[in-house]
Amino acid sequence: MEKGTLITDKESMSFIVVEDVPFDYRDMSESSLKTSINAFHKVTNVGTQIDMILRKRYIDLRSYTNKVLNKIQNLRIIVENDPSNARAKKEMELLQSLLSKIDEGERPFSYQLVLVIHGKSKEEARSLGEVVMRGLESLGIKSRFADVREIEEIINLSTYSLRREGFPSQIPFITPFSVDKTPKIEMWSKGIYLGKDMTRNTSVFWNVEAMENGHLLVIGPTGSGKTEFLISLGIMMSFNYRIPILFFDSKGDIKSRLKKYGYNFRVLNPFFLSLNLLNSPYVPPSVKPLFLEKVIGVTFRLNREERAILFTSLNRLVSSKEKSRVSWDVLLEDPEISERFSLRRVIEIIKIFENDGPSLIDAVYNGINVVDLTQLKDETLRRFVTYSFISMLYSKYSLSVDQGLRIALVVDEAWSVLRDEEDYGIIGDLIKRGRGHGISLLMATQNIQDLGNNTDVFMENFGVLCFMNNGDKEFWNGIVKRYSNILDADVENRLTFMGRGEMLVRFLGDPRPILVSHKRLAGGSLEN
Repeated sequence: MEKGTLITDKESMSFIVVEDVPFDYRDMSESSLKTSINAFHKVTNVGTQIDMILRKRYIDLRSYTNKVLNKIQNLRIIVENDPSNARAKKEMELLQSLLSKIDEGERPFSYQLVLVIHGKSKEEARSLGEVVMRGLESLGIKSRFADVREIEEIINLSTYSLRREGFPSQIPFITPFSVDKTPKIEMWSKGIYLGKDMTRNTSVFWNVEAMENGHLLVIGPTGSGKTEFLISLGIMMSFNYRIPILFFDSKGDIKSRLKKYGYNFRVLNPFFLSLNLLNSPYVPPSVKPLFLEKVIGVTFRLNREERAILFTSLNRLVSSKEKSRVSWDVLLEDPEISERFSLRRVIEIIKIFENDGPSLIDAVYNGINVVDLTQLKDETLRRFVTYSFISMLYSKYSLSVDQGLRIALVVDEAWSVLRDEEDYGIIGDLIKRGRGHGISLLMATQNIQDLGNNTDVFMENFGVLCFMNNGDKEFWNGIVKRYSNILDADVENRLTFMGRGEMLVRFLGDPRPILVSHKRLAGGSLEN
């Protein structure tokens, strides 16, 4: 016996375990389902005996129920001692839904699906097994050779390997085409609560730390529930991970909702706290001129000539051996700056946010922080403060790597920092590399055009994409289909009719989406 193969006196057998089927019968029309079933049987028609073993074992109902009740009791004690523990609340809700299924007459069971290919020799059995696996792969079915322990358990009819658990309503019957289509369970089984799976009525989470990229983007029209969703995610991240959460509030609605729901938070006012761009200890002097030129050039939309002049002047300023001479006032004395009204005006505006007060970045604490942009009526000023602050935070946290999740930034108006970015700008770089520095970025926007010139870069690198209710069929057919597997029937019958707080969620690296309904943890109804 060796991996994938069992050799006896009379014959050899290869053992294939079906790991993942990325679709189910509900994804297909009647004709395509027939075609797929025929294709499956053609794949398994290799001229020799193939046994299809479906192993299903019911779990002892009393012990399973007692285990669930004990977990609920332990979680209830945790919630009573810490009412803000959202994770415990949602886990308790999930367990209570399992009890409801049992009360309705459903019995839980464990299961496993195995193909056994017979051959005259080890080489033949192994070769036929590889042929079947390639055929299954062409149908989108993932499989692998069983290891030695699994083979022993299969031939001894051991129940140890039946680790997957389910209910009849979740798994009506098991064939390769009836296993439910969902992303890998590691992506959504734990972490930050996103909502309820609208198909299976199970809880869906966002496993931030296990994802390839810890960023999330929400796309949806006004009134779809984007702001409420981001607020809920930010609050839960603060409670679950005990890290700083920064909300950028340009309309005042985030601050008012946090007050309404009774959460403690710190307001960071850019008029009272200094951006401290010029003298920041988090940006090395050697790259500071380039850093400042990029931040100022992007946010104030300077042309190439103006940016070249600004960089040259900043380089002279930062290189000065007299540290007392490193100031915005001294920069204004530079002839190349003073002779250009556009640059002089920009520097005068920047000085407003470079006062003698405490540093804005050092005022951030482990909890919920709100950067108050409501007093900035000009969009350019809001963009400057937001882009500058995010750039400074990225510089600070990029000084070290691989220390886990350390901070989350929540931007409700994504276009304010993305639309004017150049290729591989600071935000784009953060999205592509921020995970290694412990930064998670949560953003929302009304349409994909708001992402500017780097749309593909952003869409392909966000760990989670959430497409909220939208009645425009072109949105689903022309945009969403590029990034997730959806059918025309889904668009016609379901997606265009989703309500507020309902969304299609796609995880990075897996095009199989989940339909999720999000409800706020406490307080009033969803609003945006």
